[in-house]
Amino acid sequence: MATKQEATDLLVQLVKAQSEPGMDKNPVLDIVEPRLKAMGLQVHGYENDGNPAIFASKGNPKILFNGHLDTVPRGTGWKFEDGQVVGDRVYGRGSLDMKGGCAALLLAAEILNERGIDFAIVYTTDEEVGMAGAKELAAAHPEISEIPLFVICEPTDFHPIVDEKGIVQFKITTYGKSAHASMPELGSNAIVDLISRLNNLINSELFGSSQHDPVTIGIDIIQGGTGMNVMPEEASATVDVRFPADYTNAEMLGIMKKLVRADDDTCQVELIHELIPVRSDIPQELLARIENLTGKEAHKVPYGTEMAVFGKLNKNIVVLGPGAPPMAHQTDEWIDINDVVKAVEVYVELAGWF
Repeated sequence: MATKQEATDLLVQLVKAQSEPGMDKNPVLDIVEPRLKAMGLQVHGYENDGNPAIFASKGNPKILFNGHLDTVPRGTGWKFEDGQVVGDRVYGRGSLDMKGGCAALLLAAEILNERGIDFAIVYTTDEEVGMAGAKELAAAHPEISEIPLFVICEPTDFHPIVDEKGIVQFKITTYGKSAHASMPELGSNAIVDLISRLNNLINSELFGSSQHDPVTIGIDIIQGGTGMNVMPEEASATVDVRFPADYTNAEMLGIMKKLVRADDDTCQVELIHELIPVRSDIPQELLARIENLTGKEAHKVPYGTEMAVFGKLNKNIVVLGPGAPPMAHQTDEWIDINDVVKAVEVYVELAGWF
């Protein structure tokens, strides 16, 4: 199996190859692609307008591993450098989400290749923005639908994830009439109108306040006004809704429009981004074996992964990877290298079942 030093060296290399939105992603793919080719795999690369992706396979794959090599922006306030190792922790943006999982699946692939076990690997970029890499690969490789097990190596603390919420993110804009602040009766305050409509959302019984509630809402950005003495004629807010597969995206957006009373020209609702909710149809017997292997029960999660793209093709899909999800996107993000080594062992064992 892979050693801690091998896992650390590869992960540090991946983390130091920064791959934030807007950055060139080829340097991080240039780390994994030569190793895939060195195994003698069939490697198909896709540039995809700056969002490169790789599909690599050996023989007749019965298992496919997926990971994304892009990250969210690093942000400020860090105490540790990207790729810094302290004890068993590797720090840096993407160390947990999800270059730790990507390192584990590459090391697992090298072991599987040596043992003559067939498999496939998908590496994508743009997962953190629009999932363009995953969409490109899904369109180019319909044979993904025939693979008996599809494993997404996102951090789950080794809990198999079989249910993800959908996402509807939209912008609500209200329109009023400008007037001097000393004569409010001559105008119509767009901010006051916006607040009223947002209160309809906040006070709706549909939404819970915990990730464990079926539907949650976040009001993330509010903008409006041009000056202290001018009644605002326009105001806007961006809203993030997470919901289970009991709803379609169209149904959820329709509910949102009704709640904010988007039925006249004083209010506009614009869809910004969406992901469908996904429930895996992985056989229960297989899921039970995975739970027994990892010692962790299957969970539902409130966030989306590339399961939203690949789950349309293959319902025998599970999200399973090293590291604790709450550390994702955090300042001083880190992963325990022992979890990466454990993930290698888990992935090799899974592939061996087939």
